[in-house]
Amino acid sequence: MTGGLHLSFLLDPIALAVIGLIAGKAYYLLVAFGDKILRRGATKRGLIVVGAAVVSLFWVYSALLYLNVINFPWPFPAWFGGTNWMLNSGLPLGLARSSASDVLAVVIFATYPGWFYLGTELGFAGHRLTKGQRLTERDRIIGQVVDTVFPKGGAISPGAADVGALGMVDSLLRKIPPMFADGLVLLVFVFDSRFFVLMFTGRWKRFVDLDKPGDSSEKRKYLQAWSSNPYLSSATQILTVTASYGYYTRPQVYKEIGYAGPLCPGLPPWYNPGPEAASAGSATGKAGAEP
Repeated sequence: MTGGLHLSFLLDPIALAVIGLIAGKAYYLLVAFGDKILRRGATKRGLIVVGAAVVSLFWVYSALLYLNVINFPWPFPAWFGGTNWMLNSGLPLGLARSSASDVLAVVIFATYPGWFYLGTELGFAGHRLTKGQRLTERDRIIGQVVDTVFPKGGAISPGAADVGALGMVDSLLRKIPPMFADGLVLLVFVFDSRFFVLMFTGRWKRFVDLDKPGDSSEKRKYLQAWSSNPYLSSATQILTVTASYGYYTRPQVYKEIGYAGPLCPGLPPWYNPGPEAASAGSATGKAGAEP
């Protein structure tokens, strides 16, 4: 694991920026949902501590490699000598350690915190959400997801936007327990993130900004990329099932497929009907306990 994390003078900055981006994205989500996830919300101090730990780990391991104390990828069988790996990154560059390389190494090591910081800035660039803005962005992302799954002119002619599917999804989020609603919204924000869009499409854009108005081809490709990934397919199913609830419960849709309606899905077993039903249940239990 250690050898896989720490690379070379050529690759260390890239690795630090990528780790910083992931840390920045995680920090952004904790800030955006701080009132839901943490009692006191996320603090910048936590991100600084993570950054200090990551950069320190890179410093120690890479310095030991450069000084040829360990080989790459220690503790696994050696592929390259430590100094050779740090200077040449496994490429036939033919660089060797010298007084000049020692000075350059110190300079490069000094830039490591900057690379991590750059990654964190990319991770939450443009995302400074208040609670009201979070709800607005939530509706925007969910609306785009539903429209992508059920576009106008598809197998059923009305599109999700034509039947008000977003309103039904919003009502669902108000009905289900807060923990499930918060988890679903958090998934939606992760799905929309530039980091995942970049991974699957090579474009530094959010999901909602992938296509021009009236065109959802790039959004569909991105959704299919999530569906085909074995680690993300379950998350995609959650998104599509939520979109299906908003779409198929609309009269314009279920009448289109010959169902008289109304379509009322059964309540899940974890649904809490509220204090009145709970008290009624306890009263039944007491009655059953009487001789």
